[in-house]
Amino acid sequence: MQSAEAHITTDRASRYLVQLCRHAGQMGHGLPADRGHGPHPGGDRPKDVQTEWSATEGTISLDWGICTLRATPEGLTLRVEAVDEDRLQRIQAILTRNLTRMGRRDALTVDWRRPDGTTAPVPATTPPRRSRHLTLGLAVAAVLAVAVHAGLAVGVLAIPQWAGLGTDAVLAIILVMVLAKAGLVVAHLRRRRTSAKAH
Repeated sequence: MQSAEAHITTDRASRYLVQLCRHAGQMGHGLPADRGHGPHPGGDRPKDVQTEWSATEGTISLDWGICTLRATPEGLTLRVEAVDEDRLQRIQAILTRNLTRMGRRDALTVDWRRPDGTTAPVPATTPPRRSRHLTLGLAVAAVLAVAVHAGLAVGVLAIPQWAGLGTDAVLAIILVMVLAKAGLVVAHLRRRRTSAKAH
């Protein structure tokens, strides 16, 4: 049997234990796979998931292996056991992705260790496809907003009595709005990149 353990420092350990076990138990067909992304080639997922938990202890049993969880005032401890390295890393990746997502507000980090104290590798996961769609949607919305504002500016500038002083004001407003929208898109892309690195 292969095993790895992680200790997550948090004062909400019980909350995360219950949330993680409840999430695993409610999936019906097991914990979610990335459908071709991350550690689940071809969308592979565990076929059988059983969960039990209290406020301080929990167990997630998968056909790939088992995870035991323990909440203390100092933090949450996860221990994973699996029959081989591949399944061990799959379970670690699923737990890491879900805990970092659930604990994003608390900036939870999950570092896995082997029984001998060395760092246990965890396969990198990519953000789900919907994140890319959201980014693309924001970019399209920014382009449309710029186009609408540019169209309004052309209409305003066509009025002779506004062509002088109005031109400068309209162009300044458009420039400020374009920069603000571009700033929002850049900030969103940075957040997504940081989130992807954490996963």
